[in-house]
Amino acid sequence: MSGIWQGLDVTRQFLIVAGIVVCGSMALLGEWLSGQIAANQLRSRAESGALYMEGFLARHIEGNADDPQVSPARQEELDELLIGTDLARRVEGFRIWRHDGLVIYSTNKSLIGKTFPSQDIEHAFKGRVVAQLEDSHDDGEDDGPAATHRPLIEIYAPIYRPGTRDIIAVGELYEEAGEFVVQRNRVQRHTWVIVGATSLAIMALLFLIVRRASRTIAGQRAVLKTQLAQARALAEQNTELRKAADRSRMDATQSNEQLLNRIGADLHDGPVQLLSLLILKLSGSAASANLPKVALERVPEIKGGELAPVHIARLVLTELRELSTDLVVPEIEHMPLEAALQMAVEQHEYATGSKVLSAYGKLPERVAHPLKICLYRVVQEGLNNAFRHGGGRGQRVSASSDMSEIVVTIADEGPGIAPESSIDRHRPLGLQGIRNRVAAFRGHVDIRPGPVSGTELRVTVPMEGNSL
Repeated sequence: MSGIWQGLDVTRQFLIVAGIVVCGSMALLGEWLSGQIAANQLRSRAESGALYMEGFLARHIEGNADDPQVSPARQEELDELLIGTDLARRVEGFRIWRHDGLVIYSTNKSLIGKTFPSQDIEHAFKGRVVAQLEDSHDDGEDDGPAATHRPLIEIYAPIYRPGTRDIIAVGELYEEAGEFVVQRNRVQRHTWVIVGATSLAIMALLFLIVRRASRTIAGQRAVLKTQLAQARALAEQNTELRKAADRSRMDATQSNEQLLNRIGADLHDGPVQLLSLLILKLSGSAASANLPKVALERVPEIKGGELAPVHIARLVLTELRELSTDLVVPEIEHMPLEAALQMAVEQHEYATGSKVLSAYGKLPERVAHPLKICLYRVVQEGLNNAFRHGGGRGQRVSASSDMSEIVVTIADEGPGIAPESSIDRHRPLGLQGIRNRVAAFRGHVDIRPGPVSGTELRVTVPMEGNSL
């Protein structure tokens, strides 16, 4: 049932509810007005009948209030006026009652002298006019003749002693009510017509207002649905664009690393091999090409001589080897993030002979491979800077994460990092390179002095969009 109701539009729902409320209210109002009109009409006829009985019957009653009497002579006068006359065609019957319910006069002679206690008589002796409409009447009370089936108005009215307000008897008359019923029904019909017309007018006005409002609401609802659909489509499009941007960023980072790997491999397989061959030819000894790394440091002064080309070639060879080593990333794709960072630490310790303290908090097992490469490069370059500018003193690496971000910190206890302008610009992994890499993952880099001495490099990368 509720489903059917929900399926109706606002206008139909209004018509049903308003029809029930307005029609019910108007039915109650019409019934009340009809009843009030009928009661007022009956009261008006009762007051007219009471005035008639008081003026007509009072002078025929003799005696006091305790024992009112209608003498035989007065009864004959009343019979001449009320029986067989034009008045008798309108008035069905008259009675005069004593306080104890005794009939002291009646147009039905069989009722005179009989007692019929009645609440209506009690009310009339208290000064009230009692009237009621009867569709049929038994004129003989319990002992009277057959009932008449004409509508009659029964009126009980107090009869006062002339010139006083003392009630000496109660008069009762039965007035023919056919014309009264016709008039009452006509007035009631007119009342119902007015009530019905008013209800229809109210319903029509309310319907017009609600229909207009319903159309406005329907139009606004359609607009809102369209806007909502557009907003959802735009949100989905934005989500797809964001995912595409994340994929592009990851792909670009991975492509960059692949390019750097290829360049490093090409440098190692090309110029490095050629320079190695040059050194062998110039030195005349294969062993000189395999000298320890410390022996191949840059020679500050080279003064002519037969070995000058050899030293120059060795210097170029050293530079190219360092360049190719920095460009080539080891196989870390299938490693956890912690293991990849630890590999960068161990390679630095092996290459420099220095010691690095490392501490790892709870790190995610799996992150996007480009992010893993980025953090590997951050640790690699951070430790290189710590060794170059801090002498390798107090080198520390820490990494931790929570649900929202990954934090990697590289610190040393050296004299402090030199301004970026003095750092080698030709290196592919300088501080600006770190910033560029981290910015690609919507992270940020913070470089600040250590708590006591040295420098602290802190990198923060958000987890959103960067995890698998």
